[in-house]
This record gives sequence, structure tokens and C-alpha cells, in this order.
Amino acid sequence: MSNHSKKSIIIGASGLIGNQLVHLLLADTSFSKVTVFVRKTLPISNEKLHQIVLDFKQLEQYTTDFVGSVLFLCIGTTRKKTPNLADYRAIDYGISLRAANLAKSNGIEEVHLISAIGANSKSNIFYTKLKGEIEEDLIKIGFDSTYIYQPSMLIGTREESRPAELFFQKLSTVFDLLMVGNLKKYHSVSKEKLAKAMLSHHLKAKKGVHLLTFSDF
Repeated sequence: MSNHSKKSIIIGASGLIGNQLVHLLLADTSFSKVTVFVRKTLPISNEKLHQIVLDFKQLEQYTTDFVGSVLFLCIGTTRKKTPNLADYRAIDYGISLRAANLAKSNGIEEVHLISAIGANSKSNIFYTKLKGEIEEDLIKIGFDSTYIYQPSMLIGTREESRPAELFFQKLSTVFDLLMVGNLKKYHSVSKEKLAKAMLSHHLKAKKGVHLLTFSDF
């Protein structure tokens, strides 16, 4: 694909990593269009940015908008925002997999997913089990290139207040000193570092399934 002709799609563009990624892609000269699916308009003005404001329950009505070179899945929620587990699953799993299927049906052959360290479909813990199921079912869709990022604690300021998360972010500066050897994958990662890793891995994308932890970012 020639320079200046890449088109990307981002699901979760208002989130911590997704928003950072939007800015990186808009600044990258190899992209001519960045399409984001959002519940409300992002306060960003750029001629390359194409914002589709929607109710994600009607995602399939926007099938023809899933056209591009690569799909970035950055969507997620929290138990505080979505205490009902069925609703939580509908967002984290449902939107991600529905978007991935729409992209694949339109010929997109590269996908990048933000998952989490410890993701395991056989886990007894709801969050890690769900992340594992998302990973497994995304792989089954059969993209030529599938990149799955498994970060531990994410460092960065969000729009909404998360006092507990900010507390643990501060603690992570101490715990990170202990994250060496086999524990390296539990090292915290900044939003900038993870977003840059996603762009970097896209620019040198290889076929196959790639599971990435801190050392790969």
C-alpha cells in the first residue's frame, strides 16, 4: 500500500488509549483517513478525522463504514460505570467482536486489540475470563494479522474521576521496581507507550497471531 493512503478504524476512541491513538494516527502522514465510532463527538478538528456518532446497539447499520486498512479495538468499561455483568459483557465482548466481524466481512485483514494481562477464558474471575474469551473469539475470526496487547496497570489521566485507579497508579511507581525477569509483564505502562506500540506494530505488521506484553510494547 502506498504512502498517504492508509485508512484506519478505531473503536473506543474516547478512552485512555484510543484517544491517544487517534492523535498519533492523525499526525502520521501514512494515514489519509481515521474513522472513529463514538457515542459523542470528540473535541478534535482534523480533516483526516471521520467521526461516526452512534448507539452501538445499532452498529450493524454502519456496515458500509467499516472500510480501511486496519481495525483498532480499544473499547472497554468498568464495574463502576457498568455494574451489571451482562451489560459489561455486551460492551467489552459484544462491541469488540461485532466490530471485528464487520471489518473482516469488508476485507480488513489486520486487527489490534487491547486486552489485559492474565486474560484466560478458563479463569474464575469475571474480568480475566471475559478478556480471554474476547481474545479467543477474535482469533477465530481469522484476520491475516492479529495483534493482542496485554497491559497491566495503565498510566494516564482519564476524563472521568477514578480515585482508586489514581491511587494504584501512584503505587505502581514503587512496585514497578520489582517487576523484573518473569514479572516484567506486570510492569505498568503509560498510555503514550501503549498507543505508540500499536502504531509501531501496525507499520511493521506481520501475518499471524501476536500476543504482546510489556517487553513488546
